Formats: sequence, C-alpha cells, structure tokens
Amino acid sequence: MPLSSNSLIHFTQEKDNLIGILNDNFKVHYCYEKICSRYSFLSGAMPMVCFCDIPLSEIKEHIKIYGCYGIGLKKEWAIQNGLNPVFYCEKESNISTEVQTIFDGIAKGDFHAHAKIKQSLLNMIRLMKNYQGEFHRNGEIYYNYRYSDEREWRFVPSYQEATLVSGLQFVTEEQKRIANDLIRDLRLCFTPDDITYIIIKEESEIKEFIKILREAKGKYSYDQVDRLTTRIITTEQIRSDF
Repeated sequence: MPLSSNSLIHFTQEKDNLIGILNDNFKVHYCYEKICSRYSFLSGAMPMVCFCDIPLSEIKEHIKIYGCYGIGLKKEWAIQNGLNPVFYCEKESNISTEVQTIFDGIAKGDFHAHAKIKQSLLNMIRLMKNYQGEFHRNGEIYYNYRYSDEREWRFVPSYQEATLVSGLQFVTEEQKRIANDLIRDLRLCFTPDDITYIIIKEESEIKEFIKILREAKGKYSYDQVDRLTTRIITTEQIRSDF
C-alpha cells in the first residue's frame, strides 16, 4: 500500500468553507506558526493554504481533527502551482539550531545579508514545521502530536506578495480579520478537471452539492458536473469502506 496519495486534500470544519472554495478557489489565510529549536523558537503569522498527502484508507484520524468537508486535487496541479511538502525538523536537531542562528543574526543586524537573501530565508521558514510538539485545535490540546504524520503540503505566496507578520498571535478575531484583509485578493486557483474528490459529511448532502456545482457562476460545465458527481464521497463512506 502506498504511503502517499496521487491527490492532495484540503479539509475544513465548515460546509460553507467548502462551498466557498468550489465557487471562488482557495483564499490565502494567515496561520500562526511556532517553530521550536533547541534553545529558542521562531513564531509569526504566515500566509498559506494547507493540504495533506494521505491516502483515503489512512485519513480517518485526520478527519477527526480537521473536519468532515474537503476537496482533493491532482498532485500534478500542486506541482504546477508551486506547492511543496513541508520541511519537518526535530527541535533538537542541528538544522533547527542553524536556521534559528541565521534568523537571529539577521534580525539583530549581525549579518549584512542582501535583502533578497533575507526574503529567501523567510520564504524557506514558511515551509518549516516541527516534527512533533504541542498542538492546539478546536479547544483541544494534543501533547507530543506527530505533525509529520499529516504529510503536509503548503502553498505560500512569495514574501513580496504577503509579508510575515512577526510575533502576531491573533489575540482577537479583529486582528486576524485585519491581517487577512491585507491579502484578500490572493487566490490559489484550480479548474474542475483538477478535482479528484469532493468530500462531504453525509449522503443527505449530495443533492445539495450537485446543485451548488451547477450554479457555481458558470465555472462548471454540464459534462464537468456530471463527472464530478462520481467524485463526491462522504466521511461516512471513508469511515466504513476504506
């Protein structure tokens, strides 16, 4: 059995979020990230769209955490659009310490690095994540959570398109709204032919989503809707049949 999939899947807790994606592509949002090294950590809000590279047969636990609605897209689409697997680093490793040292040196002005080098470092950090750590999600705390099990791929716009908001932890929803409003026009686009799965919660929602596809501002042709109806699966099916 393969350890990865030919599709990348984006999951969400809310039905309306999936409807929004089907109608208007992926919106880029700031997510707060904390990358720990041996002696310190890097933190900040980073713009991204996240996917997992997990076969449907292995995805039940992921659904429990990230939601019952999702969309799968071809891995070829991901590569063409500049997505990349996350670089997982153990906080006690030498590479984590080296990145921290370089970042701290640039921030303090110790290194007279060219602006493009600084931007390249920031772009690289946006694709880093700890191998494991404490994970907060939906009011739950998961201790020693193995982030690498998610096999995450990310789309991150360039530093020129969306800057890193260093240290911002989104204490309030208003702070988060203001930050995301700065990048409201950024989109990660796909075509109907890129879609491999539309994942919904229950079988009773299938007719609703077929109607949504037919009315999606002319984005989906009759033949494309007809094809996509065969690619709608439910989390009920995944839990029982895969």
